[in-house]
Parts: sequence; structure tokens; C-alpha cells
Amino acid sequence: MYAIQDAKIRRLTEVDGLSCAEVEVQPGNAGDPSLLVYVASTQPANELQVVRIVRNHSDGAIDWYNNNMHTAFEDATETAFENSEGITAEEDKAQFQSNLFAFGLLGPTLQRYLIGQG
Repeated sequence: MYAIQDAKIRRLTEVDGLSCAEVEVQPGNAGDPSLLVYVASTQPANELQVVRIVRNHSDGAIDWYNNNMHTAFEDATETAFENSEGITAEEDKAQFQSNLFAFGLLGPTLQRYLIGQG
């Protein structure tokens, strides 16, 4: 399970035609990569859902310019939860999503930004 140390909204953007919030997630476990998680509001239920996950393997000392156009950023949407022990990938994703939206005021802030956009 991916432990969350910190999570903050970086910007609002569009992914595959969906209005999304880009959320930077810092790991709580040593060795885990930081993540860029893209969250959208699903229709018609207006519920928040993770639609894309990008692993950030960049090194702050080397990649200080935060350039996401190189191989340090890896799309992990399909593979992020497939190596979980004892639970299915769907259960692990649901747990991660629940923990993410419960982190501080992130969930209510995302709802205000994304559900208000419709």
C-alpha cells in the first residue's frame, strides 16, 4: 500500500477531454516515488475519481527545473496497484483513492474545484 506523506493540488488541467486537478503526492515510505495524480469528477454522479497516475522518478538535485518531458515521469495508471499483496488491484486503488481524498482538506477542495466546473 502506498502511504501518503503529503498531497497538494498543483494546477487544474485537462486529461483526455476531462477537467482534472493535478495533485502532487509525496510518499510516506522510503523508496516509493512521488506521484502526479489526476482527479476528475465523474458523470452523472459527480464523484471524484483518479483518472491517471504518473510516477515521478526525478531527482530534485538533478531535475530542479521540474521538466516532465523526460523519462523520469512514467504513466502508471494501469500498473500502480497490480503488485499489492493480499488484496486485489481494484481494492488497493479504492483504498489509495479514499486515503488521498481524506488527506487534510484535499477532498473538499477538489470537490469545490471540479464539481463546480461540471
